[in-house]
Amino acid sequence: MPSLARPLLLCLLLLVSSRAARAQAASPLDSLQATYPFLRTSANHIENAEIGLQRFYQRLARLPLHPAGLPGGRVAVVHLGDSHLQADVFSGRVRQELQRTYGNAGRGLAFPFGVAKADGSPSFRSAATAGQWRVRRVLARPDSLLPGVGLAGFVLSTADSGAAFRLRIPALRRPNYAFNRLTLLRRPGPAAFDWQVRSVHGRLLGTLPGRAPGVGAALVLDSLRDFVELRATRSTLRQASGEVYGLLLDNGQPGVVYHTIGVNGAAVRHYNRAPLFFEQLPVLAPDLIILSLGTNDAYEPGFNPNAFAQQLDTLVSRLRRRCPEAEVLLTAPADSYRHRRYANPDLPRLRAVLRAYAQAHDLAYWDFAAVQGGAGSMRTWQAHGLAAPDLVHFTTKGYDVQGLLLYLALQDGFSAHPFR
Repeated sequence: MPSLARPLLLCLLLLVSSRAARAQAASPLDSLQATYPFLRTSANHIENAEIGLQRFYQRLARLPLHPAGLPGGRVAVVHLGDSHLQADVFSGRVRQELQRTYGNAGRGLAFPFGVAKADGSPSFRSAATAGQWRVRRVLARPDSLLPGVGLAGFVLSTADSGAAFRLRIPALRRPNYAFNRLTLLRRPGPAAFDWQVRSVHGRLLGTLPGRAPGVGAALVLDSLRDFVELRATRSTLRQASGEVYGLLLDNGQPGVVYHTIGVNGAAVRHYNRAPLFFEQLPVLAPDLIILSLGTNDAYEPGFNPNAFAQQLDTLVSRLRRRCPEAEVLLTAPADSYRHRRYANPDLPRLRAVLRAYAQAHDLAYWDFAAVQGGAGSMRTWQAHGLAAPDLVHFTTKGYDVQGLLLYLALQDGFSAHPFR
């Protein structure tokens, strides 16, 4: 090889290897920015994280998969919201990433949406197998004749002894949410049904008594399971009904458990008028509560910032009273349109209320609308296959991107702390 060609070849190889190294070193946020140039990734951080998420980050740092972690322990997150959460794609991506980083402690709260004939998380499936069931959502007004809505924002009720439903974890989904401890959230009392828990082959695994005190009745299983059937039964004539608020699925491992509570159409005011929701929340022992509400609060004309601020204060105050150890993260709703045509002028005012409230009460705040691209960005997201035609909701891919952005914002705040 001529002497001049050798240096040129060496330079070319160095250039190629340098570009490859830079590509490998590109962060997920850089990759998102490159794929979707309209994002404002420079805004993807948690405001007031150092104060508002301090205890949450300290608990994360103690988990075993973190380099500074100690053996054992778990961290619980509750993500509360509306239709953006009910299908659990947005929150499911945050769960997946946190558990990949800090450990998978189980699926957590699972409401049997299939029995209620509603959409729900793809991480589990449910269906009624016997009896008649009634469903009630948090949007329904309080009624003394109907059961109150509980922790998941729903309640299922039946008057049929023998009514049953199944819950299954899809075999091919990852991560694996098989469980060896099941907690049924139900209304207790002498008139409440007992619940038999059976295997996929019908073998009795145990019975959860209806009269046992407390909303949660727990059963430790003989092995990790991906299927159970729960059947109402009674041993006395007084037992006449059953009300189900959800199930907790636990695998006994350290790490993060991430509970999603989302109801289509829900607004802050709807949760405020559901006393059982607040009563049952301590069962989850949250270390962090993420509030992703506001889209429905400002969807129709006539939004009143002062009224919304009062409703928000009622919600947060009740959450903190019931779960005083939990941090609270407020997230701003996405840009959206009214009736597919009109930019919503009230969303900036709603976000201003959220930010001001967070600053006044030492809470963390994430402005997703700013990261999304600001006013009018929903049309851009739709043009790139990330938003639905209604210009309010996102596609599966769009929710996946949103979930990754929130995870990266949480990680950014965590890496900025001295105990990382």
